[in-house]
Amino acid sequence: MEILLNEWIYEFIPHLEFFKKWINTTVIIIGKILLFITVLIIFEFIFHRVVCLIVRKIVSSTPFVWDNILYENKVFASLAHFFPLSIGFILVDPFFKYYPKIILYIEKIFYILLVLILLQFLIGIVNSIMRIVTNEKNHPTIAIRSFSQLLKIISFIFCFLIIIAILTKNDLTTVLTSLGTITAIFMLVFRDTILGFVSVVQMASTKMIKVGDWIGIQKYSIEGTVIEINLISAKIENFDRTITSIPTYDLISTSVINFEVMRKKNIRRIKRSILFNIHSFHFCDSDNLKKFQHFSLIKNYIHSQQKEIEIFNIEKNMDPSIDMINGRPLTNIGIFRQYALAYLHEHPKISQSETLMVRYLEPTPYGLPIELYCFTNTSDSIKYEQIQANIFDHLLTAAKAFNLKVTQITNKKW
Repeated sequence: MEILLNEWIYEFIPHLEFFKKWINTTVIIIGKILLFITVLIIFEFIFHRVVCLIVRKIVSSTPFVWDNILYENKVFASLAHFFPLSIGFILVDPFFKYYPKIILYIEKIFYILLVLILLQFLIGIVNSIMRIVTNEKNHPTIAIRSFSQLLKIISFIFCFLIIIAILTKNDLTTVLTSLGTITAIFMLVFRDTILGFVSVVQMASTKMIKVGDWIGIQKYSIEGTVIEINLISAKIENFDRTITSIPTYDLISTSVINFEVMRKKNIRRIKRSILFNIHSFHFCDSDNLKKFQHFSLIKNYIHSQQKEIEIFNIEKNMDPSIDMINGRPLTNIGIFRQYALAYLHEHPKISQSETLMVRYLEPTPYGLPIELYCFTNTSDSIKYEQIQANIFDHLLTAAKAFNLKVTQITNKKW
């Protein structure tokens, strides 16, 4: 047994020597790597603190705004990373002089870090430019914001391809050529982004919609204020304070009502009708006309119409008391329509410079609708509803004075 054990030990001694040598080499490499990383961290800490301190003093002492924005978006901090990275790149050869494979791996890591720092720098520049340029919620702002998002996406993709090229030891052209076979997949993945970008460009060029506009989309039954438009989606704050997100492409592919022009003019349309019972319509006799002449809004109208009818009856030799239809008598519904029109003309909250009319709509089995079409001189929702309510309160009640009945449909079974 002892003989076998001794033979095994003598056979394994060369392997033990190799194992000891491998352990010593590994420990030395790990120690050098840790020392190298420590030196880089020290340089990074020193340069970052010094550069940030100097830049902060310079930025705070200048009257410009753009340099503050660049500082807040860490543009100068990104530049500060280049100094320790450059020093580390120089120190690679002295630290790992006898380990060429380690140098190769560390150089790849440095190249990747350089690409990431460059990406951070580009994103900071894009964010800063967007903040400097887009101070207002206007149409160019939408385009600039979308362009900035597109530049970020392109920067991410480009840096990703460069990292792949570094890891695979291929040039960028070869990587791009190999990616040409999966272009369809990229098109599928970035379909919404591409459509959103096209939509944003169209909205900016045609000035259709911008952030802050009051819009309504019938497809989604939403109405509210646009609070954000980006490449992927648009956010709309509804009047009940909920947020609705829709694809940006829908803003140009579907029917969108923009109320912003109305709000700028500070007007809002009233387009609502009253349904009257046709059985309550009748010709007006002299007693009715005397009663209606006491209404100041239509007193002159009735007086002028009576004169016109008298002249007509004399020329046609007609007696209204015998033949009322041929005598062109006035009707209570016609006088009420004129009363409603005069009431709107005299109303201080109704705009007289916009379209104003009271018209008959097509008769229905339930009665004859009379529509009020006018504009209030305010676009504020609360004031608008108050004005509209006051007008219909008055007209619905005044209809009784003209012996008119408003149709009231009920589903109650008797």
